Amino acid sequence: MPKIIICEDENIVALDIKRHLERFGYEILGMYDKAEEAITACPAINPDLVLMDIQLSGSMDGLDASNIIYKKYNIPVIMLTAYADDITLSRAKDGLPFGYILKPFEERELKTTIEIALFRHEMDERLKKSEARYRTLFEQAPTANFTADEDGTITDCNSTFIKLLNFANKESVIGKSIFTWFVNADTGNRLWQSFLNHTNSVFQDWELQKADGQKIYTLATLSVLSESGGQPREVQGYLLDNTERRDLENQLRQAQKMEAVGRLAGGIAHDFNNIITAIMGYANLLQEDIHDNPELKEEVDGILSATQRAVNLTRQLLSFSRKQSVEAKVVNVHEILKDLEKMIQRLVNENIKVTLALNAANPFISIDPGQFEQTIINLVVNARDAIRGHGSIIIQTKSILCDNSCHHHGLKKGRWLQILVQDTGCGISAEDLQHIFEPFFTTKEKDKGTGLGLSTVYAIINRSGGQIAVESTPGEGTSFFLYLPEVEEQQAPELKTASTSIEVTRSGTIIVAEDDSYIRGLISRLLSKSGYRVLESTDPEDAIRLAEQETDFMLLTDVVMPKMNGYELAARLSKGRPGLKVLFVSGYQDRSFITPETELTVKSLFLEKPFSHEVLLQAIDKLAAL
Repeated sequence: MPKIIICEDENIVALDIKRHLERFGYEILGMYDKAEEAITACPAINPDLVLMDIQLSGSMDGLDASNIIYKKYNIPVIMLTAYADDITLSRAKDGLPFGYILKPFEERELKTTIEIALFRHEMDERLKKSEARYRTLFEQAPTANFTADEDGTITDCNSTFIKLLNFANKESVIGKSIFTWFVNADTGNRLWQSFLNHTNSVFQDWELQKADGQKIYTLATLSVLSESGGQPREVQGYLLDNTERRDLENQLRQAQKMEAVGRLAGGIAHDFNNIITAIMGYANLLQEDIHDNPELKEEVDGILSATQRAVNLTRQLLSFSRKQSVEAKVVNVHEILKDLEKMIQRLVNENIKVTLALNAANPFISIDPGQFEQTIINLVVNARDAIRGHGSIIIQTKSILCDNSCHHHGLKKGRWLQILVQDTGCGISAEDLQHIFEPFFTTKEKDKGTGLGLSTVYAIINRSGGQIAVESTPGEGTSFFLYLPEVEEQQAPELKTASTSIEVTRSGTIIVAEDDSYIRGLISRLLSKSGYRVLESTDPEDAIRLAEQETDFMLLTDVVMPKMNGYELAARLSKGRPGLKVLFVSGYQDRSFITPETELTVKSLFLEKPFSHEVLLQAIDKLAAL
């Protein structure tokens, strides 16, 4: 049963109250006639309730004592008095009593008042614990929690909210409008009004700006606590920093775009390769025929120059479509950048200063060397074109160890080599930043860019297991961050000394199997002029018929042909000819989609289209020497 102490200076009244309470089953821990004595006894005996008269014999009355007992020891107090004047009642209210009984009182009234006071105190304690739990959850939550009125004015927030917006303390936030931190206040107000029209919780994407100006993306969960009339009273909000996830989603969308366009580009590039091979080959023939005619030589050189530009364009298409053959090697980035330095200096104007800051502790990565060079050149050319007048380009390397707390552009855990290409050019607008890695997107003037440079860079870095990020401020400059996984240094194999070249005498029979008449005619003419006997076949079946009439020959075949591919043709012709030599040619650098069904027993080489006269003959010479 509850334990009670009585503070009453009239002993007869105190004994009467004690008798009533004991009959009710309450335990009386003590009776005191002075308020000071009751206050002293409370922490020692810890009663559940105090019955206290207002007028006492000591220097302190019951109203002052009840205030101390409740606030200091959290013990409920019921006031007893024979006075019911307004002044006394007003003081009693200020003393926060849990009950007020006028003398004389009935036994039932005494018990009822005590039970109500004990119940009310228990409910208050539960409420305090509930509020404490809520405050703990509110303050210590990993989400940025806040409360606001219906106009969006912040009334409370937790430490995560303060940290998210990069403020020093809570006072810097309380009383300010939530729209203060929206990148676009009108958008924020529209989202807020839309939310107030809902009765349930809503989820919204907010683009906010920190105190230092940095933009972040958050997922906001909002709900309204309404009054009985249905009018909004308080808004509760929870913000989750969604910046990293949004960046990853953007990277995924970019990768999907690149994959889709890449599939298209790969097919187009194959057709381009056939056309370019024909143009390049016939231009080579013209070049050999015109001898020293300067006018014709200039025109043919123009054709070859345009052809080379077409070759480079095709390579870029194949690069981001992942159809260009690559050979990843462990390379020293510092050595590559040092080798490229002179070329870079020639690419930029004299009024642009180029600085290398090679600070990485481990400069070794695994990547195709040619593609890495292409990546750096593309970024430098873009930086050059962005600079008007005097400026600078910095190429810097740095080793980064990314742990669980790493925030470098959404990097995964591990050791990374960061390559920074930074310029002081005109910068890139926020709108254009969303599209710069898209194929054929360019902000350059007509005929100044293809829109494939950054697409190619993105594809190369992504294919090599890395990531690329960009930061730019219009009018100040742009920084491209390349992140590639660090690897351990590998010793390069010792190169054998090349043998002294000797003049090659070309002769023999070559069967050319190519379904494209222009390419077939060109190859046949080039080989015939070089001393070979050439047998042309329009398809694999025609090549088989020609081979049946020959005893010694080499085979030059396209890989992709109707009815039978080049590998199948080589397998058919190799039966009974174990020493057959085959040169496979194709405009598809990625040949993974078509492979020999069985292991070929022939001696073979592969030549990528487009190729020049010299490259074709070198491949044939190398094949003949096998």
